[in-house]
Amino acid sequence: MKILVIGASGLLAGPVIRKLDEKGYDLRLFSRSVKPSMFVNDHEITQGDVFNVADLEKAVSGCDALHISLASADDVKAVSNIIEVSKRNGVRRISLVSGCTVAEENRWFKFTDDKFRTEQMIMQSGFSWYIFRPTWFFDSLPMFVRNGKASVLGRLTDRYHWVAADDLGTMVADAYSTAGAENRIYYVYGPERYTMKEMLEKYCRALHPEIKSVGETPLLPLKIIAFLTRNRQLKFAASLFGYFEKVHEPEISEDDLALLARPETDFDTWVKSKQ
Repeated sequence: MKILVIGASGLLAGPVIRKLDEKGYDLRLFSRSVKPSMFVNDHEITQGDVFNVADLEKAVSGCDALHISLASADDVKAVSNIIEVSKRNGVRRISLVSGCTVAEENRWFKFTDDKFRTEQMIMQSGFSWYIFRPTWFFDSLPMFVRNGKASVLGRLTDRYHWVAADDLGTMVADAYSTAGAENRIYYVYGPERYTMKEMLEKYCRALHPEIKSVGETPLLPLKIIAFLTRNRQLKFAASLFGYFEKVHEPEISEDDLALLARPETDFDTWVKSKQ
């Protein structure tokens, strides 16, 4: 089976690529900035834009399945293009990385509404599909450390099942190689639960011991600064963490979490892999 990985240069795509490669799948990697030097093993590389149908036609041609791992500002348009091109090129399966809070009741937030709509498009496309809904990743923690300081945006009191991106990769590869695993939603939850601040404190103690405390940045000043400076990235970050102040990680039954091999990487194991 030949699998096209769309968004191959992204943070969450690398582990999926490694695990699919370990399973022996033939891979083609597609994004605007993907390069052979990003990967240990040789893979077929195709640069292009998901919003350019001609680029997608070139990338999808000859592939049996697609794995979509996008951080796009317009997932709906991108996935619409992908499905349209896939139907013309004999694709049989599609997998998608979504998010654990994607649900009808959370569609008031545009980012979640876009994710919800892309899930629905894929489920109704006629292809066999796999949807992965991960919680927060250990691998995102470096983004909260800047200029020798660590800070959480807003006040997030939930204890999340933090997970390693490698475990997402394992689940995606297992789904493709497990008979009967298609047409299901998989929640990607790790074995330990921490609040955002607890997790960042552990991260700093392990990898940034020079940082002695973790701050909490109120969202209102960030929103004001974003408005005055027209900083779109800051505006989105403030709105995203405002969303997570209101929306909780869903509780998922043990049976549903065990549909595939459950993530086993705890924080200490993840840290050792980074040292």
